Amino acid sequence: MAAELCSSARQAAHANARLGHAMATEREQHKSAATQASRRIAYLAADVNARLLFAAQPARHAPTSNGVAFGAMLLPVLRSGLPTHWLSKESIESLCRWCAEEGIAPTSVRFVVGRVVHVSGPHLATDAADGNPYQLSVGDSYFVVHAEMMLQHRWV
Repeated sequence: MAAELCSSARQAAHANARLGHAMATEREQHKSAATQASRRIAYLAADVNARLLFAAQPARHAPTSNGVAFGAMLLPVLRSGLPTHWLSKESIESLCRWCAEEGIAPTSVRFVVGRVVHVSGPHLATDAADGNPYQLSVGDSYFVVHAEMMLQHRWV
């Protein structure tokens, strides 16, 4: 009887070891998948820490005098086909400072990847000069995205 109990205990120990190994492997795979997902570009939501692809927009949509505006490539878009999420004035100024350091004209940057720090809005585009910084159609709803530029992922 003692031999049977020892054999059962050994079998239970081996089963527990296999289960522990399987759980550790699954945990490592989950960590790897989560890390890889955080590096992907988001196209459906502008959540904090998401990476968004911002595309250069026509100069008439620029909120500052530097002549550049960037809109996030997200779905859905406005009725006019313009983006619903726009890079903030502060983020654009940061990008322009980087361009000055690198000797690149800000207007030559076509795309940039940014990690979302904060999203404000929705804002409603109005007739007032300060109520429509991106020159959208009156009544359009838009968001302003403060993002940290991932400048190793930029295309000129």
